[in-house]
Amino acid sequence: MSSVILQPAGERVLLMGNEAIARGALEAGLQLMAAYPGTPASEICETLIAAPRPGGYHVEWSTNEKVAFEVAAGASLVGARAMTAMKNAGLNVAMDTFMTLPYGGVKGGLVVVVADDPNAHYSSSEQDTRLAAVSAEIPCLEPADQQEAKDMTREAFGISEILELPVFIRSVSRISHASGDVELGPVREEKNSLSFNKHYKLPYRWNVYGAPGPLSKHRWLHQVLPKARELAERSPFNRLELVPDARVAVLAAGVGASYTRESLDRLGIKERVSFLQLGFFHPLPYGLLDKLLPGVDTLIIVEEGDPVIENLVRSFAQERFNSLRIYGKSHRSVFPPYGEINTELVTRALSQVLKQEIISDERDEARERLKELVTPRSSALCAGCSHLGSYWALGEALRKFPGNHIVNGDIGCYEQGGYGLFASSIEPNEAAGKKYPVGSPYEILDTIHVMGSGLGLAQGQVQVGYQEGKVVAVAGDSTFIHALLPSVTNAVYNQADLTFLILDNRWTAMTGHQPNPATGTTALGEKRENFDIAGVVRALGVKNVSIANAYQLAEASRLMEKALKDEGPSVVILQGECQLQVMRREKKGDCNTWVEEALCDGCRRCLRLGCPAVIFDGERKKAAINGESCTDCTLCEQVCRQGAVKMRGNGT
Repeated sequence: MSSVILQPAGERVLLMGNEAIARGALEAGLQLMAAYPGTPASEICETLIAAPRPGGYHVEWSTNEKVAFEVAAGASLVGARAMTAMKNAGLNVAMDTFMTLPYGGVKGGLVVVVADDPNAHYSSSEQDTRLAAVSAEIPCLEPADQQEAKDMTREAFGISEILELPVFIRSVSRISHASGDVELGPVREEKNSLSFNKHYKLPYRWNVYGAPGPLSKHRWLHQVLPKARELAERSPFNRLELVPDARVAVLAAGVGASYTRESLDRLGIKERVSFLQLGFFHPLPYGLLDKLLPGVDTLIIVEEGDPVIENLVRSFAQERFNSLRIYGKSHRSVFPPYGEINTELVTRALSQVLKQEIISDERDEARERLKELVTPRSSALCAGCSHLGSYWALGEALRKFPGNHIVNGDIGCYEQGGYGLFASSIEPNEAAGKKYPVGSPYEILDTIHVMGSGLGLAQGQVQVGYQEGKVVAVAGDSTFIHALLPSVTNAVYNQADLTFLILDNRWTAMTGHQPNPATGTTALGEKRENFDIAGVVRALGVKNVSIANAYQLAEASRLMEKALKDEGPSVVILQGECQLQVMRREKKGDCNTWVEEALCDGCRRCLRLGCPAVIFDGERKKAAINGESCTDCTLCEQVCRQGAVKMRGNGT
């Protein structure tokens, strides 16, 4: 990864979109990068961590997106070129500072990269963060491919310094996690000089409350926006292709522009349709629209996500082109307002509006064949994952208490505890309250929303008087540091009678095993003292704090049972390092876990553990161990009541 993005200028290389963004930052002379892991944005920072740092730049995994944004903003205020990257949900965490910073602007180039996730492949929502950029009144760029991802990132730093505003780059999963051919440019060796002036060009420039106050600074922001619109008008990322006497035009942005070009070729209508590709879409370049729309009676707008550009264009066209028929995702909808778009959807939309027949090709046949080849399957935690032990112990502890218990989940690998099983048939019903059996660790979580939400939800449930069962919240070590210290404090302050489990596997594992303060190393591998989760919890005022080994099921279950009995907030910390990291560090030899078939009665209890290394022969009614994936964690041995699972050498 690192060696590829450091190839010399003029080379053409295959880069993932996130790698291309990282290379663009290097070409711009990046001086600081701060981020919090979040798919599909994580590889931007990972690439810059892995790359040698010519000329030097600081790179870090911050404790959350708000901190990362503020670290980058602070560097910008002293003149450095800085960047932060996050997923769509991460912007919500940074939103307070994100919305306020533009009032005073920046000094060094500040680029904010947000990777949205249409279709919610990796996320809890399809949130379109372009709305935030429009609301914050800052420039927004959206690449159509990996080449533009690199080029836009490089140019965004310059735009930021010209306007003295943060610049927003919106990527999506199909850009960030797809690869494309990218021609590299020269890396800027020169670094911005650092200095600070609190009255730089404006009184109390970096103090939103400083005289003459926020209103005056908002006025300044609006004085800058016309200059931003001029840059958009001249931007090479906005391309107008006029067809003489065309009555139909298509306006497309981001990856939607790439889909549109393919669709126009497939339908054979390029010579009939004018086309405007917007890469620098906010502020909206009115001049380009004034060139596109005269004589046009039909405009089709193609964009990934919400109808952001469509609504801006409708507002613009209402006065100048009020007879124009606009098709998109809202009024005269030709695209669904949810999910991803793709070439097929764009082709169908163009065909519908233009009444153009779609000629079937080999791609249609390939899609049909793929449907037959792809087997649906459930997500699964890794073999030997400590969360399997934590969930088993929790299930055993909850069985000691009557009632309809609520287990509130959070975001991380352990969220798979609420994914359910693909083979299960769910029958929704209108019962006000209903208890469901938990047959696997993938059915134990009852609520999952966003990072840090589970503990707050649990507090609301107990404080309003829910007494039909126990109330539990579950979160991981990185999520605890990221979002949960205020919530723990609130539980203590208001004496919420609940149990909070912190699953400490020492890594931010779900997004790619990035280190966090609990890991004991920085992004660059520098040793640090491990963040003391138990010490912090006690310092926040929790009296009932226990530490359990997630691989010692009986003891972990006993401590959870005690916590469930205790009054007030109780915390159990389940420790067990991510097994993938253990396996990487310690070479795995032969598997030592096996099943003595004569003792196995086919009860399937071991399958309920949910470990993918435990397999079962349905015909012979015998369990077995997949030695290729087994980590010898001993969980299945502890679960088996027959003593059939052994840990003595190899078995057959």
